[in-house]
Amino acid sequence: MNIVNKLKNAVTGGEWYVAYKKKEQENWQLTDVPENQWCADPFALEVGNEHYIFVEQYRKECEKGCIGYFRFVDDKPVNQGIIIENSYHMSYPDVFLYQGRYYMIPESAANGTVDLYLADDFPNKWHKEKTLINGHKYVDSTVYQDGEDYYLITYSMTGGYEIHVFSLNMEKQEVKLLSKKRYNQNVGRPGGRLYLEEGKLMRPAQDCSIKYGEALIIYQVDNFNQNGAYVEHEVQRIEATYIGVAMNPERAHHLTFDGTWQTIDVYKERFYPLHFLKILIRSHRK
Repeated sequence: MNIVNKLKNAVTGGEWYVAYKKKEQENWQLTDVPENQWCADPFALEVGNEHYIFVEQYRKECEKGCIGYFRFVDDKPVNQGIIIENSYHMSYPDVFLYQGRYYMIPESAANGTVDLYLADDFPNKWHKEKTLINGHKYVDSTVYQDGEDYYLITYSMTGGYEIHVFSLNMEKQEVKLLSKKRYNQNVGRPGGRLYLEEGKLMRPAQDCSIKYGEALIIYQVDNFNQNGAYVEHEVQRIEATYIGVAMNPERAHHLTFDGTWQTIDVYKERFYPLHFLKILIRSHRK
């Protein structure tokens, strides 16, 4: 990143918004957000006949991300409030099913951990079941299930930009590092759940090479197993203009599907001359 882009980022703030639509529809709509909050990192999830969107729910008054969710009522997502809050920032609530119970691995890089949560009473009550990784600031950990095998794909920015692929043993609640992939630029950070398209495995990722969450990159996964290196190649780039809403957002960094609904988040930039102070304060807290 050159000095001009660094200066631009230092005085550019803004907020994230979650947009949604049915697969067959063209027009995206924005969710309503509680006052003094914004939402990002939408994970769409279908459970029975109900549809949910789990999100980072950011509280402006304390400048901290928490975990909340929306439930669809008459084809419109209605915010149900915050369900997990800690003293540190949380985001990226990846929810998945294992043996009939719902688990979540929200990002807790600010705490230096990768934590596994279990729903006591889905979707409202959760508890921290176990810390899977401690002492490393992994961001946006994503679970991928292949038959009976579970994997954890996560991103390290310590000394470079790397995807780390772990096997995830849900019975023992343990992880084992399988492989790493290094990027020359910050273009590999996970941006949503992996999905199949025409029999090919796709992985959404964030292009953060110039600014955080500038756009989505869709990678096709070429090799992903317990015995070989992780290999992928870029097949698509999705800009914020993709959703075509009147607010004209500048960034997009998360995409998920649940079979019926598609969700994406977008960012509206605003000139904010003291933004660099906010970044320094947040870095100090971490």
